[in-house]
Amino acid sequence: LYSFWYDGSYDGFMEVAAREPSCCIALWAAAQTLTHPIWDFISDARLAAARALSAGASACADNRSNPVSAREKAFIGALAAYVADDAAFDAEPALRLRAWADATRALVYEPYGDTDENAAVLYGLALLAVGCSSNATDERSVEDRSDAGAPDVDEQPDPESAPESPALEDEVTEEAGDAGDDEEVEADTQRPSLPIGPDAAGADADDTPPVFLDDRIIAADLWGPELAILSAGMGFDGVIGLPDTDLETVRAAGGSYYVPDCADAPIVSGATAAVVDAMYWGTADDSPDYDDGLPVVFTWPVLGSTVHPEDFLFTLTNGDQVVPNSAGLVPNWELNERNTVVVFGDFGNRGAPGEADAVYPAKLEIVDDGTPLRFLGPDGEESGVGLTWEGQGATGYGTGPQLVGAKLNHVGDAPAGEGGAPVFERALLPNDEFALYGGGDFRLRMLTSGGFTPTGITGLTPDAYEHHFRVHATAEDGSTVLLSESGVDYRVAGGTLRVLGLADLGQPLGDGVVYDDCYAEDVDNQIDIILEGDDAAARSITHVEVPSSGGYLPLYNPGGPGPEPFPGVRYSEPSPYDLEPVVIALDDPLRVSNAP
Repeated sequence: LYSFWYDGSYDGFMEVAAREPSCCIALWAAAQTLTHPIWDFISDARLAAARALSAGASACADNRSNPVSAREKAFIGALAAYVADDAAFDAEPALRLRAWADATRALVYEPYGDTDENAAVLYGLALLAVGCSSNATDERSVEDRSDAGAPDVDEQPDPESAPESPALEDEVTEEAGDAGDDEEVEADTQRPSLPIGPDAAGADADDTPPVFLDDRIIAADLWGPELAILSAGMGFDGVIGLPDTDLETVRAAGGSYYVPDCADAPIVSGATAAVVDAMYWGTADDSPDYDDGLPVVFTWPVLGSTVHPEDFLFTLTNGDQVVPNSAGLVPNWELNERNTVVVFGDFGNRGAPGEADAVYPAKLEIVDDGTPLRFLGPDGEESGVGLTWEGQGATGYGTGPQLVGAKLNHVGDAPAGEGGAPVFERALLPNDEFALYGGGDFRLRMLTSGGFTPTGITGLTPDAYEHHFRVHATAEDGSTVLLSESGVDYRVAGGTLRVLGLADLGQPLGDGVVYDDCYAEDVDNQIDIILEGDDAAARSITHVEVPSSGGYLPLYNPGGPGPEPFPGVRYSEPSPYDLEPVVIALDDPLRVSNAP
């Protein structure tokens, strides 16, 4: 915060907030990085984002189950004064800085400044901001700076000479080089890494897309020759937008709660409202509150900046029509993914098909919300308006997640399209075949209708291939060869094949990474099987199988039971038996890109 590396600090704090929802001060710190108090007055977009994060921090701190100290609450309270929705502050931004300085003195510096260096530094920063905001100072502001030991206004650093953050440095420097001495240089460039949705940011939120909702696509798969919706069934009910993650809250929501031996904090299903607000677009008149979730899987990758909840119109089995409350690309945020939009809202209940009171989506239409949902296909961009999907009994409480595609490609010389969101990359990447196995020859990518994890909340590990999958290939005599184990050479038509393991999950074993219940993986809709062998042999692959029984373990979406389910709760169903044809894309990779 105090070294002015705002972009990097923001990503780090948001990573902590996503992984540790009870760490309220992480949301405060992320909001604080958006203020830039001694360089400029905060822009409307950054103010809206900071206000949303500050509100999340305050709500988190008010939850008695979260371990928040009085000191942390003081820091959070001082920031609330800065981001207050006050017309006077909007008309005269310097008043906002004064309010922040006053609150920081009263709440932070006076009770903690003598023994807490951070309290003193933060108050000093607030006073610097007040001094830099105007050449005119009144008696109180001068007196306050003297109390804090800060230099006079005339000795303050010129905000135009302050070092910019790495993400903006080149652009600002270039502009400054062309500007005259009396020409003002605009340094408040829109941050490309600001993950805040419009329900948090208000009416102007569309001006500030999250990093996960940009338009970059690199080596993303085409899962069909035509643009279509592959799946859009009900995923799970009522565990999105929880106020907190304590045991009783999760139990009441019908979620999963598990404290493994490898962790002190619980692993839970769903997400808190603060996390959803930070990662997804939301509608202006609603916020996540015990919402349902489902992924909408498309044949082509979506242009993220065009994703909004209002693009999706669901018709439920009871005839109601609903629009999601939130929409986004997480967890399918990598540049070579982005075929799946995850939406949260009120889509039904936990009833199974055939039950009298069961409600779940029966139809989805992509509609024109004024900013149509657009995709990248083999011939360029295409609108998705008019696409429809209809499902019979498509609910996670009737059947579990299934494969909707499988495609075999050459591995190549290096991974393509990895990453795309620094806030997640440090914890989850690298997770590609080169990091895990040194390469390999072939990547068999599976596309799923929902998350594929062993229990719904614990991660799938790269060494779990033979617990869940089998690859089918054709032998020289035309019979089927089942590649059921990893590390074994199988003779098939055209030569031999060996399964190395799974990829596109989490980081490789070692350097503190352990394949256990605490393993962090990306829980997205893509899982890779990495193979090595002969090119002709790879062309004999026909199907990938998910047996789900008979010695094989099933897989669950995020509504699954976890290792220790609560009694009397209906969780989402396990994966059924599934046999998916494999598209051989060794000659034509069937991928698209719009960025180098």
